[in-house]
Amino acid sequence: MTRHPLPIGTRVSHINQQWARSLPDGTATVIDHKGPWPDGSWEYHVRAARDFSRQPGPDNPESRTTWWPSWATTPSLTKEKPVNNTTSNSEDGEQEIVSLHRLLARAIAAVDNNVEEAFVVFGLPSLWSLTSPEVRRQVLLLAAWEARSATAAELESPTSAGQYAWAFTQYAFSWAEQHPDGDAEGFCAGPHSARHAASSLAFDRDDLLVSLETALLLCSRADTPEES
Repeated sequence: MTRHPLPIGTRVSHINQQWARSLPDGTATVIDHKGPWPDGSWEYHVRAARDFSRQPGPDNPESRTTWWPSWATTPSLTKEKPVNNTTSNSEDGEQEIVSLHRLLARAIAAVDNNVEEAFVVFGLPSLWSLTSPEVRRQVLLLAAWEARSATAAELESPTSAGQYAWAFTQYAFSWAEQHPDGDAEGFCAGPHSARHAASSLAFDRDDLLVSLETALLLCSRADTPEES
């Protein structure tokens, strides 16, 4: 049984979103609560996706706020933590993110930005599938940050990955404008819409090739990371 009230920042889904039970990150974030009422219930002010019936993502951002009753509010199964805690808060975890990002950037550059060729030549789908979803998410965010100045034309692609890549760059560009002193670490730590969208994509094993292509498209629009 869920214990209420839930802490501010908890990722949740609504009882009427039965399809959301398989999502690792829920569909909304608790931003406030009020109660308890005489019957012991609470109400949660949440930031939710624009379209209640669909999974959050770049094409369905969490841009709407509403109130949900506690009896209809369920915390997500996966409790997310800031980036420096997500991969066991270790230098090894952070280095894995940086190393994989560097590899993808060099791979796509080596084949003149040909995604399909990068898949085959470097065996990236297999590597990507063996990578933890938390690391995949952080690589997507890091790549988005590095490509935040890319234009729509530069990221043009007939696939859904192109739409994801463009949306992620817009998230990163907007965040950078709002946080002029911010850096990659701050952006990747969240919480914000880009992190939630990256989680949805990175944790979806049915869309591994889409998330990999998105990462490669983003890497193709940023300078190749230098050796540290």
